[in-house]
Amino acid sequence: MNDTSARTRTTGAGGGRTPVVAFIPPSCCGSGYFRGLRRALGGRVDFRPVELPGHGRRYREALLTRAESAVADVTAQLGGHVDAIYGESLGSYIGLAVAAAVRQRPCPLLIAASNSPPSVRERIRTEELGTLDGAVATLTAMGGEIPDEVVRTPELAERLYPVIRDDLRLSQSFIDLTRAMTTAGDVRVLAGADDSASVRLESWADHTTGRCEVTILPGGHLLSAGDPAGVAETVLALLRS
Repeated sequence: MNDTSARTRTTGAGGGRTPVVAFIPPSCCGSGYFRGLRRALGGRVDFRPVELPGHGRRYREALLTRAESAVADVTAQLGGHVDAIYGESLGSYIGLAVAAAVRQRPCPLLIAASNSPPSVRERIRTEELGTLDGAVATLTAMGGEIPDEVVRTPELAERLYPVIRDDLRLSQSFIDLTRAMTTAGDVRVLAGADDSASVRLESWADHTTGRCEVTILPGGHLLSAGDPAGVAETVLALLRS
């Protein structure tokens, strides 16, 4: 574990109550992505799943491409005070912006998983998203995974292409919004040892006036999908600390 700041702030639930944690999935995923993680956590956290328009059960709603709209939508879903926000891949940027925007004290702990800090992110080449192949190639280069059978099945590909394209546009909007953004709460960074797309993780310290620590776990980019039990135990340990 790499402690990147000497400043500290106590976050998390106190008095023995169950900590309230919001979970924001990666791009192209609904809240069902966290099914295994939720099962592994059991009743040890008050699990608050977040789902963007156009994803999961909200598939009939229009997709979002602007970060400000997504922040407002997610903040409204929190349902009040949360002790921590867990965001994976694109969800980590959404989590950062939401943690900085919510009006609560103490500020929620941000658990940022599977993403390079926005302060070091290169621009996404959104001009290359005009075709399915271009969108899939861009997402794959960022660590995302689209099953081959989806791309090869015309009906599935037709439905999924707008989601990939607009989620990548949303990702670039969040990079622009959060590149110089900070939260007052602590940041705990998780990354898979085999995730080559997540780099310069110590620079997540640029995004907090509190404390930042990095934890490397076994696995690849989609941590919660690959090892939900391991991620659950790590999240619980971070909440206790």
